[in-house]
Amino acid sequence: MGRVLQLPDSGRLIVCTDLQGCLRDFEAVVEVFLRRLTETGDAHVIFTGDLIHGPRLAPEEWPDFLGEYYCDQSGEVVEAFVELRTEHPGRVHAILGNHEHGHVGGPHTAKFARDEVLVLEAELGPERAAWLQGVLAELPLVAVAPCGAVFTHGAPAAVVDGPEAIESVDLDVAANADSPVDIFEVPVLGAVLWARSAEPNIARNFLAAMGGTISIYGHDVIPTGFERVGDEQIVVSTSFGVPDSRKVYLELDLAEHYESVAELVIGSEILPLYPTAAPRRLGGRGPDW
Repeated sequence: MGRVLQLPDSGRLIVCTDLQGCLRDFEAVVEVFLRRLTETGDAHVIFTGDLIHGPRLAPEEWPDFLGEYYCDQSGEVVEAFVELRTEHPGRVHAILGNHEHGHVGGPHTAKFARDEVLVLEAELGPERAAWLQGVLAELPLVAVAPCGAVFTHGAPAAVVDGPEAIESVDLDVAANADSPVDIFEVPVLGAVLWARSAEPNIARNFLAAMGGTISIYGHDVIPTGFERVGDEQIVVSTSFGVPDSRKVYLELDLAEHYESVAELVIGSEILPLYPTAAPRRLGGRGPDW
């Protein structure tokens, strides 16, 4: 499989960001996808990286800023993703996040453990760990849809001339790094997986090089569920670090063409993952459902 995923030009696309091992939210997204597939006969779902590596805390240790309590189920999330992909070939997609990259040549993340890669692989055991590595190694870095949407895990801050710059990326970079922060110096890969923001001119150049018009990504936690950055970028928080009342996903019409993220409208393209938990207005700053 290549590093750039080409999405189709028809159907509905459900977009989910950063689950970080939350099986409950994964299942909620799958429910949305299957409902739309049943209703329309043509639907897809894409996970924009960081399916894995969540908190391993007791309920009494859980901080409020992480949102609703859950216990990391990274192995189960990946297994469920692969099963769903097998059941619906060509309709279930994911791109690589910085946490997945740690298992296939990237720096080992340390968000909730000193070495989350070693912790998860030890938990899975040698055979399942090898299986996990095989699944993650095949994930693309970028997804592009004819509707104009370009999907990355991090912000569109990479300097590229075209899709070939993504296709030629080597994932195996950790062995040559003196420190995990050296990933920020790796061309293309460092930005695509780790950047939390992109200057408008750089974002526009990236999108033009990839043949798109709007950038959709996660990686950062947005307390109100989403944030538009200029005309070209939207950051979405579907799961991790956000309470149920503020978790959002996107639903795009792949047959349309989006020139600006302003065209992604609350209640139409921007939707609550848990409608019954979503207040009418989130803290005075969030979506008015």
